[in-house]
Amino acid sequence: MSAGSVTPVETRTAPTVTAAQAVGFRVAAHNLDERLPEGWLVEATTLFPIQDTAPPAGAGLGLAARIEDLVPAELERALFVERSLLRLHSVRGVPHVAARPDGVVFGPGSLGADEDSLRDQLLGDWLAVQAAGWTAHEALAAVTGVFAATLADGEPRTASELSGALHGYLPTALEPWCQACQSNHVPHQLFRLAGAAGAFCYGRPVRGEPGLVSLDAWLGAPLGGSVDSARVELARRFLAAYGPATPEHFAAWAGVGVRDARDRFARLQLETVEVDLEGRPARIREADVPLLDDPPPATGVRLLPADDPFLAQRDRATLLPDPAHQAQVWEPAVRPGVVLSGGRPVATWRSSIEQRTLVVAVLPLAGRGIDVPTRRALDEEAAALGVFFMCEDARADIAS
Repeated sequence: MSAGSVTPVETRTAPTVTAAQAVGFRVAAHNLDERLPEGWLVEATTLFPIQDTAPPAGAGLGLAARIEDLVPAELERALFVERSLLRLHSVRGVPHVAARPDGVVFGPGSLGADEDSLRDQLLGDWLAVQAAGWTAHEALAAVTGVFAATLADGEPRTASELSGALHGYLPTALEPWCQACQSNHVPHQLFRLAGAAGAFCYGRPVRGEPGLVSLDAWLGAPLGGSVDSARVELARRFLAAYGPATPEHFAAWAGVGVRDARDRFARLQLETVEVDLEGRPARIREADVPLLDDPPPATGVRLLPADDPFLAQRDRATLLPDPAHQAQVWEPAVRPGVVLSGGRPVATWRSSIEQRTLVVAVLPLAGRGIDVPTRRALDEEAAALGVFFMCEDARADIAS
């Protein structure tokens, strides 16, 4: 080779991944291919927390889809007695149930790493912070500090009581008038992000309302761990549950800024590989490539609640390429649950209660039918969920 010549660089084409492979991988990662053994609540929440916006049924329904013979008492024991699970504010500031060892990942690790990212997480509430002349980090630090000091006595508070503790410590612009509550209080999303920061978690109910307690007091010790490492770990868990994916998918899922998401993905560069997912570049953990290549077959029927983590995947066309099916599943005005059969969505469902009987109304996806085995399994699945609605009986009604 002559002097000054350039050594040829070997280029590799990114492996091609089909939508079916990606969905099969995610089904298995979400423990929806086969239920986990009875009692495996911590294992069911390792890769992702379970959204819990409507307790007790909320997280209970998502966990029942993943664990054999789960009953509410078992979940309550894990949350309130053993405290092996935590109910805390997590991604997007929304309450989730997570395994205790992962609290730092799904709590503080879910917060934006920089000012711009935290502003994105505040959503419209950033306007109140800006009006007060504070940065997003200053506002969050102030609210978190007051909450921590208020809850240091170990006593639980309701949300309104905890919010009231902020009076006199914040600029008036940070406690705007709320027409719905008929009071001045800190913006809701800022309140939630203070929970994600570790100021509080959910304990036992207080006077019929959710009880907020000091996270450190509830656990008997701080969460521990590095928040910086937890941020990267959150991206790692996301890829393990929703890969192949992009930083933009992660940003939408966690509610953080795109630049923040790209920075977290960059720190995972050495342990991830690029693939071609239906013509689009995406990344997957290298350790997960074998499962992605050959995901296990999924068995049985599952009734997923509307807020189930599996439905939080951001590339919706990968799961449901038909826009009509997407519109039915992610209908904001209705917010139905989804029926999985063999790991694939086949219908949506809604619940109602008739004389202590849980009625699961099933609507097949447009142009799709429900086969006989799925119809038989739906009654069994409805019965398994009935106990979470405190119903004595249950049935599935399938629209023709």
